Amino acid sequence: MLSIDQIREYPLFAGLDETELANLSACLIKRTFAKGAYIYYPGNPGLNTYLVETGLVRLFFIDAAGQEYLLNLIGPNEAFGLPLLEDDQFRVTGAAAHQPSVVLSIGREDLLQLMDHSPQFMRNIYLELVTIARKLLLHTRSLVTLSLNGRLATMLLRLTKKDENQQCVINMLLSQEELAGWLGASRGRLNRAMNQLQQMGLIRVDGQKIVVLDSPGLEKMTEEQTLEQV
Repeated sequence: MLSIDQIREYPLFAGLDETELANLSACLIKRTFAKGAYIYYPGNPGLNTYLVETGLVRLFFIDAAGQEYLLNLIGPNEAFGLPLLEDDQFRVTGAAAHQPSVVLSIGREDLLQLMDHSPQFMRNIYLELVTIARKLLLHTRSLVTLSLNGRLATMLLRLTKKDENQQCVINMLLSQEELAGWLGASRGRLNRAMNQLQQMGLIRVDGQKIVVLDSPGLEKMTEEQTLEQV
């Protein structure tokens, strides 16, 4: 069984008292997935909710031909696969380990029982679902209202992290095909958009790393709120 200290820092469990955390820890199961392993697939029943302990998980859609399209990346301390409230509901998206990953899982019935007995936990679940819905709406809006350059700028701003030298960088963990699918474009159009941003002096591509040279310049290319405002 996991200790309370192992789960205390997850945002989904924020504000829970010691008894509630103890009840949760008794229900959580730790699972390890190799890179590329599927956690669940579209059409599977929504039996479990998951939290990433280490690694990176990708959420995806599939089309009729079985082609996968990236929807989102889920990192440490984040939750995914939140409960489906009806027994006959099935998952619309799939989830797979983009990197070797350790995740915690909790069964649907255990989760719903904990929600029934903890107003704070119910509130946390609600806030998580609202955040997910808002991010999906913003992503949909960017696909509809922004040019490819604007969508690419938005995605780069979301993926940017500061390195040890305080540079804003993106370590590309995605293939060009995956990133192009995420942005609703072909690989060729994505390459042209990336070259245009480089020519404008906004970014520099250095192997598998992208250095953001002008964050305000990227922000001007998008009408969307930044991740911090979401």
